[in-house]
Amino acid sequence: MIENIKSDGDTVGGKLEMNEDVVATIANYAARRVKGIYSLGKSGFLNRSIGPDPTRGVAAEVGETQAAVDIEIVIEYGCNIHDVAAEMRKLVSQEVYKMAGRKVIEVNIKVVGIHLEDDEEEEVAEEPKKRQLD
Repeated sequence: MIENIKSDGDTVGGKLEMNEDVVATIANYAARRVKGIYSLGKSGFLNRSIGPDPTRGVAAEVGETQAAVDIEIVIEYGCNIHDVAAEMRKLVSQEVYKMAGRKVIEVNIKVVGIHLEDDEEEEVAEEPKKRQLD
């Protein structure tokens, strides 16, 4: 995609390419701001112990003018999944368009888990135990 960029009254042409991770990072941040989202990506102790990944749970396809986003979520127990998904689609598409200038043609959402309040206590208790080798 050729975009003209104005600089001091002159017009400078050039190509602007956008990596898929850029759009995935924008979508990740927007999705995490939706009320009712516990986390992105598959749940589990291991995922939270690895550290922050700005694209975790999100994949994006980026074209010259459009983008498509796939998101895996863990939702808080008691939230209406359809309402959370609708809010997420709205916010993700707005933020990607605002920041990347790409019209989001679809946001596919896969619910991979439901977070219960006592899940964290169980996950800590389920940490692998060291084996005694002979």
